[in-house]
Amino acid sequence: MTVDKKLVLIVDDEKDTVEHLSSILESSGLEVISTREGLPALKLAEERRPQLIILDIDLPDIDGGEVAYRLSQKEETRDIPIIYLTGLMTPEEKEGPLRAGKYFVLAKPVSREELISLVSQILGETKS
Repeated sequence: MTVDKKLVLIVDDEKDTVEHLSSILESSGLEVISTREGLPALKLAEERRPQLIILDIDLPDIDGGEVAYRLSQKEETRDIPIIYLTGLMTPEEKEGPLRAGKYFVLAKPVSREELISLVSQILGETKS
């Protein structure tokens, strides 16, 4: 019997960030797909149905907020948890991840420990 790996979609226009996050998640046993723009992310999310999306707020084509909004409008993707990535947080906000419903916010640069902890928490809550 094979166990399906949990699938995470990373959406970030910075190649180094995508590689860093992918390395951490893949070494933790997760399957990772990625794109560097918002519009392809919408298509990937609908086609592949990841259990989690890690989404940069500042993207070259459409911003992360618009990506999340469009995902929330489709039955197939509306329940996928999202971790927003941003470099624009105050020192107080950087103390830990912020949470609002199925949305979480992490400050860049993301540490391995912080990412693994949050992803484990989210995927542990997600029944797929």
